[in-house]
Amino acid sequence: MLASGLADRLAAELGAEHVTADPAGLQEYYDPFPVGDPEEFAPAAAVRPGTVEEVQAVLRIARETGTPVWTVSRGRNNGYGGRSPRRPGSIVLHLERMDRVLDIDATSGTALIEPGVTFESFYRALQASGAPFWPSVPDLSWGSVIGNALDRGMGYTAYGDHNAAICGLEVVLADGDVVRTGMGAMTNSRSWNLYRPGFGPSVEGLFSQSNLGVVTKANMWLMPRPERWAAVDIAAFGEDDLAPLMDCLRPFKLDGTIPGTVSTADVTGVASFIAPREHWIPGGGPFPEDFTARLMAEFGLGRWNMQFPLYGSRGVLAARVSEVRAAFEAAVPGVRVSVAEYDGDAPAEEIPEPHRTRGGIPGMYVERMPYWWGGRGGHIAVTPVSPITGEDALRLNGIVKRRFDEYGADWFSVFCGIGRHMLNIAQILYDRDDAEQAARSRELARVLIADLAAEGYGEYRTHLALMDDVARSFDWNGGALHRLHSRLKDALDPAGILSPGKSGIGISARG
Repeated sequence: MLASGLADRLAAELGAEHVTADPAGLQEYYDPFPVGDPEEFAPAAAVRPGTVEEVQAVLRIARETGTPVWTVSRGRNNGYGGRSPRRPGSIVLHLERMDRVLDIDATSGTALIEPGVTFESFYRALQASGAPFWPSVPDLSWGSVIGNALDRGMGYTAYGDHNAAICGLEVVLADGDVVRTGMGAMTNSRSWNLYRPGFGPSVEGLFSQSNLGVVTKANMWLMPRPERWAAVDIAAFGEDDLAPLMDCLRPFKLDGTIPGTVSTADVTGVASFIAPREHWIPGGGPFPEDFTARLMAEFGLGRWNMQFPLYGSRGVLAARVSEVRAAFEAAVPGVRVSVAEYDGDAPAEEIPEPHRTRGGIPGMYVERMPYWWGGRGGHIAVTPVSPITGEDALRLNGIVKRRFDEYGADWFSVFCGIGRHMLNIAQILYDRDDAEQAARSRELARVLIADLAAEGYGEYRTHLALMDDVARSFDWNGGALHRLHSRLKDALDPAGILSPGKSGIGISARG
């Protein structure tokens, strides 16, 4: 419940149409995929500022009243909490109205944008500009470019590490001060979008997965449009073929031959994009013994299905395709390597939907995945970071699958190779209308976080309900990193009003 008079103060600054405090309007600020009591992360109000000055006004009122504020860009990170705040009773600072593409540098390949810019609107702005550059896009195009990058999300082009594509932020601190990082700290800087560090200690990383400030602008690096590109799809048919796939991939990631994010999914994971569980197993029950074989036969899939892009001029691309094909065919007997090539400026309608993200084209291809169990659907993930090795892939599968079987969950496994590491996305799907199944999914995630940490595998990102569990798993030297985070929080936000509890920082000390 919002304190008396607070809604009026906010409305006076932003306009009443940009303040929501009634129960019906606040429904969109509840976790869309709850894993417990929906009121656990219930907001008291939501505000939608349209300018930096309005952000400052909201933070001033929050400081004066001691009201916590939870920041979201578009708030479309379903499976991580959506738009709901970690601390119940918070005001959600929803930045969707700040949705301008402020500048596109067609010479250096960068764009200055606000947090409300979606992957879809960013793509269209780049198309309209005629600049010879691509964005990088994730699986779902409705999210914020900045929000995804700050939460270390990923896409599928050569610039698929979205956090690494940030170069220069504008940030409103808890006290209302506005800071520009890197070279942006210089008035009229000509290189804010080109050189991250600036002068002195580099602070840009302090605002990723963070509650130390509100990011209101970011420069994003763009991928030069290639002359030609290829969507490579590799199907391996044996259960243990995962190991040689990963070991064959690693040198190509290290030397940059295969850029961006390489996704390797088991066949049941691919099936979840195609149809709900009831289609495969009418009436419920466990997977039959021949389930994976049936899926492989029906859709021409492998037991493991790897996909990635290759880019270059015609001659370079041909050489890369030939080298990659030969390596995987030698490493994994019986593997099938499929390659589809496109011009760099090919329109979206000429590219099959499953290939589009590798060409920087947004879409909503995997939106149906959460509805595997029927009802209104839901998902939560455990996503450990590991080396790109076959040994680690098999070890992770063993740890995760045992727990999935114990908790009666359907096991889906996807490995995403990015740079020198990979993420194992263990997706837990459930029916959010089934309270028992949702609670069991949450407990499964908690247990897995502990299991994986004991083996040296830490999470890269997590749901609101699991942030403390993940923070505790980073326990070297008695949790020295958490102590440092807390000291920074106390220095920059002594009242603790900004997103308390984000990444496990700030909520415990302040209630």
